[in-house]
Amino acid sequence: MGDVSPTPRQLLVESVIFWSIAVILWIGRIISRSIAGGGIKNLQLDDYCMVVTFAFYTALLVLIRVSAEYATNLFPDADLPAILADPQEVANRVYGSKIVIGLEQCMLFSTWGVKTCLLLMYWKLTQHTRWHLFVKILAGYIALGLLVIEITYFGVYCRPFSQYWAVPVDNPQCATYQHYSITQAVFNISSDSLMLVVPVTLLRDTQMPMRKKLLLMGVLGLGVFVIIAAILNKYFNFHSPQTTIYQLWYIREASTAVYVANLMCWWPLLRKIFGKTLANYNSKYNSKYGRPSAPVAHSGTAPASASAAPEPSSTRWWRGKGANATAHPTTSTSQEAINLPGRESEGDVPLEIWRKVEYDVRGSPKPGV
Repeated sequence: MGDVSPTPRQLLVESVIFWSIAVILWIGRIISRSIAGGGIKNLQLDDYCMVVTFAFYTALLVLIRVSAEYATNLFPDADLPAILADPQEVANRVYGSKIVIGLEQCMLFSTWGVKTCLLLMYWKLTQHTRWHLFVKILAGYIALGLLVIEITYFGVYCRPFSQYWAVPVDNPQCATYQHYSITQAVFNISSDSLMLVVPVTLLRDTQMPMRKKLLLMGVLGLGVFVIIAAILNKYFNFHSPQTTIYQLWYIREASTAVYVANLMCWWPLLRKIFGKTLANYNSKYNSKYGRPSAPVAHSGTAPASASAAPEPSSTRWWRGKGANATAHPTTSTSQEAINLPGRESEGDVPLEIWRKVEYDVRGSPKPGV
């Protein structure tokens, strides 16, 4: 990348690509949570939080693209005489500096909005577990971080506030944002790192196949990329202060964070999609080889076959009182879930997948009875 700012076209292309993926994942989240909750009217608090966060995220991408058309009050001292000689240039830089203020606020509320969404999810997941206290402390730390960042930004690092768009500035911090960037980076990176501890620990303690754990770990791996992107945007902010390379990493950091928060809620939708796909595949397979079709367990059906082998962890076979009793399983609703210790009886847990299979046992009476 060197010390060359990205072109407006490059910023536009990256914004459109990342936003397109984000909006698909966000819509999928709403559909998935509607399926799990029985309708869109039953969305949870973290879903509404994501709606607000997504609005800030969209505004961030728009402001990044607009800011690419304008210079700011950050420029080499040698350029000052030429800039002051052109009133239009001064006006453009004032306008560009004001856009940066809105851009920084949208970036802050996008990243902290994602943290809030995940915290609300962790709050429900860790209830009645020893990790709930950790989540409470983490929530307080994240709230403290946002408070410190906003106080220092609006009332400490640049006074008076109008200096943020002054040309030229009296205080270099009003143009470089270096002290603000350090404060934001400390709280942002540290809180993101701590937030990874919760899901990793919960996955370690869950009772589920290793392949499913690896799939969830892949989603959480995106959280690691969020931290890397946060480090890189600050690196370029300090290494190339006269460029806007950091804005590329703003796009990547905010977008990936939104991906993680929405992907964590996709389980009901994935079950519905792949359950139907599996049912169609089995139906075609049975028709091709002349085998009787049997319902497949998707969003809820289990094979109605007396010879079907039950799953040890989710089904039980009971014999009737008669000696010649025969078990006839019937179909019922079936879903999967992560069984967290102490959470088996609770519903409405975003990552919980449960499986329930009911059987109707009928026995033939003994002779002579």
